[in-house]
Amino acid sequence: MQNFAVTVSVVCRKDKINKQNEAPLCIKLAYKNKRKLISLGEKINVDYWDFENNLIFSNCERKEYLELLINEKKQEIDKKILSCKLSNQSITLDDFIEAKTKKQIIFSVAKLFNTYIEELFKQERIKNAKYYRCCLNCLLKYTKGKDIEFTEIDASFLTDYSNWMQKEKLHKNTIGNRLRGLKAIYNQAILYKYVSKDLYPFETFKVSKYRMETTKRAITKSDIQKIIKLDLLKISTNTNFQYYDFARDIFLFSYFSCGINIVDIAYLKSENIVDNDRLCFYRRKTKKLFSFKMHPKALDILSKYKDSNMSDYIFPILTTQISEIDKYNRVNGVLKRINIYLKKIGKHLKIETSLTTYVARHSFASVLKRSGVNTSIISESLGHSSEKVTQIYLDSFENSQIDEAMKNLL
Repeated sequence: MQNFAVTVSVVCRKDKINKQNEAPLCIKLAYKNKRKLISLGEKINVDYWDFENNLIFSNCERKEYLELLINEKKQEIDKKILSCKLSNQSITLDDFIEAKTKKQIIFSVAKLFNTYIEELFKQERIKNAKYYRCCLNCLLKYTKGKDIEFTEIDASFLTDYSNWMQKEKLHKNTIGNRLRGLKAIYNQAILYKYVSKDLYPFETFKVSKYRMETTKRAITKSDIQKIIKLDLLKISTNTNFQYYDFARDIFLFSYFSCGINIVDIAYLKSENIVDNDRLCFYRRKTKKLFSFKMHPKALDILSKYKDSNMSDYIFPILTTQISEIDKYNRVNGVLKRINIYLKKIGKHLKIETSLTTYVARHSFASVLKRSGVNTSIISESLGHSSEKVTQIYLDSFENSQIDEAMKNLL
């Protein structure tokens, strides 16, 4: 029986750093006191490489792509080793070097979509996975279920596709979202070298024209006071009082807690409360640390739920026994119910803006700005693109400045 003890690892060629501070990534094979390097055809900025552990740092934008490429190459090598082992054939390191010249598998659009979606689910990035699934389903509906090659996507194809979506009565922002998902997958195809970057159609066809400004969804301090003072018994029954009560609590907790969103609220645990009055947590979306001194109103709501929920989580939304995808579905189900009762509260109070949890986020930013808080700390809008900007602003200021700003909420 042959000895197939081939050691496989990934290395960054520190001896090959170029002027751009980049070095090539290679697979290193070691077998019978010999070694070979197989180039992956990719370089990485050495600032993003952990030379001690031979890993890519998490802040590398191309981390997912490079790791997938590395894993594919390792799997290819493992299959070669297993094949030789089963047939009891001899093996040399040159066998693996030759393997790199094999023709690369061509990925169609749907196949690459599905590969990426599967990877997102493995990483438990459920929301992103479902977003790309919606983008793919929309595209397949347009092509009548037919998969297509990336070379078929040009400016004419994108124009026809967007026109079809308009005829399907999709909202302008929805059309933009579907096109941005397709654009992201096309960018991956270029990185994987499944299609030439010279064919890139999004230089000519601009997705940005399918973006509309969302209607302002902020309410005033006086509206917040109305919501706080409302006697829910006047609009509720014994069977639905708890739903009204919970909806109001979540809305106000978000408003008084830097516009924290429903997902982050759902995942809060007692360990996120520091020194009894400071909330510290990593945002699920950005993985950034968020820390601020809690407003007294938020503390009141927190104390109401902190010891009443049997789960590890503070608010009665999630349990630890369910999977991440079940948690995602649970949060979305609870959110829909919360918004139903918030709308009823707003209608009763004759608040012009239709109340949702998102209104709490907008109102937090808007009220602080109207109170004279520096716009470098809080931006006026909390839409998707500006939300990232707001997060950067908040991360770059001292906690004491955010704590001081919170005093303007009432």
